[in-house]
Amino acid sequence: MARVNDGVVIVGASAAGLSAADGLREGGYTGPLTVLDEEFEPGYDRPMLSKSLLATEEHAGPAPLRSEEQLAAKNIDLLAGHGAMGLDIDRRLVVTNWGEAIGWRHVVIATGVTARPVVTAGGTALPTLRTRADLATARRLATSGRPVTLIGGGFIGLEAAAALRSHGVEVTLLCATELPLATVVGDEVAGWLNHLHVTHGVSFGLGDAVTTVEETAHGYDIRLADGRTRPATSVLAGVGTQPATDWLIGSGVELDQGVVVDAAGRTNVEGVWAAGDIAARRGPLPGRPRRFEHWTHAIEQGRQVGLNIARGEAVAHEAVPYVWTEQYGITLHMLGERRAGDTDTVVEGSLGTGEFVVVHGSGDELHGVTVCGRVRALRTYRKLLRARASLKDALGAAASA
Repeated sequence: MARVNDGVVIVGASAAGLSAADGLREGGYTGPLTVLDEEFEPGYDRPMLSKSLLATEEHAGPAPLRSEEQLAAKNIDLLAGHGAMGLDIDRRLVVTNWGEAIGWRHVVIATGVTARPVVTAGGTALPTLRTRADLATARRLATSGRPVTLIGGGFIGLEAAAALRSHGVEVTLLCATELPLATVVGDEVAGWLNHLHVTHGVSFGLGDAVTTVEETAHGYDIRLADGRTRPATSVLAGVGTQPATDWLIGSGVELDQGVVVDAAGRTNVEGVWAAGDIAARRGPLPGRPRRFEHWTHAIEQGRQVGLNIARGEAVAHEAVPYVWTEQYGITLHMLGERRAGDTDTVVEGSLGTGEFVVVHGSGDELHGVTVCGRVRALRTYRKLLRARASLKDALGAAASA
């Protein structure tokens, strides 16, 4: 069944996809605008699943990103339960799971990422925390009264651990690295995070890389790379994500770590754009394209893609990477990106008080900043990172604070 459109089709009612729709209307585009939403429930705030929502009462659900009234006001046609199954770049069609072929002049790919699966030796996928359905499963674990073993020491694993502890659940967290998030925030802050969780009752298995998980009569046996086995009653996995690109295989759109785009969000196919977690941008230096999977980035990049389409431009999306995590009522903010080999210097406050500013850099290059409790510092260091200021400049800003 064909659906005549010849306008803009946005695949994915994600933060990036809906922001692209906003950018299109803001930029003056008045033509047909269709958003495909794979889920039947309206697009929602995914980061809150592992932050506040897992810790709240069972009836609370994720808030929709846009109300029906907001969509109607901008004449956005959102097709719930319509997932993309293929992209025909020659005939300019998006094929959906309803058997429809929707025509487009421009298409924005904003399908985001899915949780990287952890499958038992018997072929059973372990619970993850990425969707509304996943939240319901995680809440059942939180109220079951049984201990939970978390596999993965990244943002999702740590946030889930904090949320589960708020329910009084006995939590063991298996982390493949020697400290959680060490590559993101450095050893000192990672050590502080580890101590924060330990003081709240989390048991860690640091350096415990999981190789296989086997189902048993009493739960699971988790086999580690060093040959040990850890028994578990219940398991929740959070070992990262993978781009939702299967529907694009063979389409002609370049794929490498995601959908490859330039700084403006354009792919190698005329009229095809991508934004958000799925967009893999080529940098100025040789190497594979990189994705940046964070909320603020997705919103800003999506809006810029929408503006570019509406205005017939190719303005680059340039912003300082920003991510935040909330654990035990404490918010940790990260600006820029810490790199391998960086030194980590506490320039304000102290880790002991839980209020600090840590700058990350090497030589005289400032690469990133981690802030806890001193939110006023965010504006200063965001400006410095945007201006590509030196590490000396950052130390000077701290001294004058």
